[in-house]
Amino acid sequence: MTISSFREDWRQATPFLCFCVLTFACGDLIFGTDTSSFGSLQALPSWLNTFGTPGANGVLALTTYQKAVANSTGTTTFEPVVERIGFKYLILFTAALQIIAVIVELTSKNWIVFTIGRVIAYMAVGYIENAVPTYSAEVAPAPLRGFCAGLLTPIITLSSVWGSGMCQAYATETGKIGWMVPVGVQAIPAVMLFILVPFTVESPRWLVSHGRKDEALKSLKRLRTKQAAESGILEAEIDALDQALEYDRQLNTARWIDLFRGTYLRRTIYCSLLFWFYQTTGNSFYNAYGPTFFTQIGLGAKSFTYATLVQLIGAVGTFMAIMLTDRIGRRPLIIFGAALLIVFDCLIAGLGSSTTRTTTANNVVVASFMLMLWSEKISWATHCYLVGSEIGGIRMRKKIMMVGTTVDLFASWLVSFTTPYIMNKPYGGIGGNIGYIFGGMSAISLVFAIFWVPELKGRSLEEVDELFERPRWGWQFASVKTTGYGAAIAELEQGHNVAVKEGEVNEGNGGIETPRERKDDVVHLEEARA
Repeated sequence: MTISSFREDWRQATPFLCFCVLTFACGDLIFGTDTSSFGSLQALPSWLNTFGTPGANGVLALTTYQKAVANSTGTTTFEPVVERIGFKYLILFTAALQIIAVIVELTSKNWIVFTIGRVIAYMAVGYIENAVPTYSAEVAPAPLRGFCAGLLTPIITLSSVWGSGMCQAYATETGKIGWMVPVGVQAIPAVMLFILVPFTVESPRWLVSHGRKDEALKSLKRLRTKQAAESGILEAEIDALDQALEYDRQLNTARWIDLFRGTYLRRTIYCSLLFWFYQTTGNSFYNAYGPTFFTQIGLGAKSFTYATLVQLIGAVGTFMAIMLTDRIGRRPLIIFGAALLIVFDCLIAGLGSSTTRTTTANNVVVASFMLMLWSEKISWATHCYLVGSEIGGIRMRKKIMMVGTTVDLFASWLVSFTTPYIMNKPYGGIGGNIGYIFGGMSAISLVFAIFWVPELKGRSLEEVDELFERPRWGWQFASVKTTGYGAAIAELEQGHNVAVKEGEVNEGNGGIETPRERKDDVVHLEEARA
């Protein structure tokens, strides 16, 4: 990828496209502050004074059962809801859920009521982790899809720094204000969504799938450059999307059962494993128990400072991932990160479980947590959402993404539910040695990354169906030349950054047709495919 082509790609990033993507990314702020704040809340003395249970030594703390329940819920209703009401109304509904959750938590008097607020908040998070990357993937042109759809992870990570920082500010506060302020600020992103979302557009692909082509074209013209809108290329893209959708309807029923047969079965398995490894290679353990773990190894009030630093290093990893994934591809980043996760998970286990703690050992544990989260963000954390939003093809994209995020929630629940029991030594637990379990899972994830993770860089969302028509090893996807509707849409999306005027030919691209000529050719796509 040359510097000039990089610049051409980013010329498609119109101000309105950025506004729509960033507005939906406000939902990611809810995701990040919610998950990171709750992990830190469990170690705050003010929160424990209100909701903790006195232990054998008289110190207030959550019981193992309470920790497990409070970290264990989610939602599986994304696909049918978004199909009925669209992305804009869904994200507004999500904002309402988050505000209700915050109110319930702030007014709670015991941990049961607080947990009800957590359940509502996790419903909001479940919608967000589906809606935001899928919407961004659908509105972005192919050369920028990795950045736009992958933006969810760095925003989550940065907002995690915000959430951890809020808890750090009240690390020594014993009154209720110490936990009410970190909880209360979680309503701010929801209010931002209520203000900004009405000014965005609905996904053109969603509009086309509901027979609203005129609205889809109008939305697409607002998202793309003025030159593309005037050239006729956008009409061609809408026509190609409509014909591709109709062609797919003739071949597929798009029922839930189809997820588990034919070519969709492999994609369902791949997407499920992407999200499974995201949670089981160390990420979920840190999000839920990182600050508490730091406290247990003797870091005291510094635990919150270290927790913030860990999230900052993770943010660096996520920004590196979304800037590189459209340049060098999804697979190299996943493979590289998975290999590093093995090393850092095992370092945490070996030094974190030691009965004799030294300053050096503690520093290495903290550094390993930082590098573990960096490795997680550059690999599974970013690409499970990105590849998950791409892999479903024309009509099964939302269903497969929903299956993936359901596995994500289940894996998060499983890790959250079992980790306290596995670690708690009074119950015969293994303490910090649990890191070896995550290290072993990282090794398995590396094998999956090398042999099966598909490379979808630069492909149109509709092109994926043809790529999965027959089984392929992960490294073979990049070399496949497609010829159907998806290939035409990919050419049209890539064509946005070919700065040709009406009647000109870009000789550097092998004599590519002008936008008007492409539009005329869309009519013959079905015959060409046959």
